Amino acid sequence: MNGTEKLAYGALFVLAIVLLLTNQVALATVAIVPYVLASFKYSFPKQKKLSGHNH
Repeated sequence: MNGTEKLAYGALFVLAIVLLLTNQVALATVAIVPYVLASFKYSFPKQKKLSGHNH
């Protein structure tokens, strides 16, 4: 994850918290969705591709 992604996800997180505090639950849910998807993307280790040379 590079610096721009960290900044974007941080901003989404702050936006979601502010929306929840102002009782905008539907908008907060929309803001949380990409945050959750990103957490799944970076939580699983990348699979190593097997080379075609195993005989």
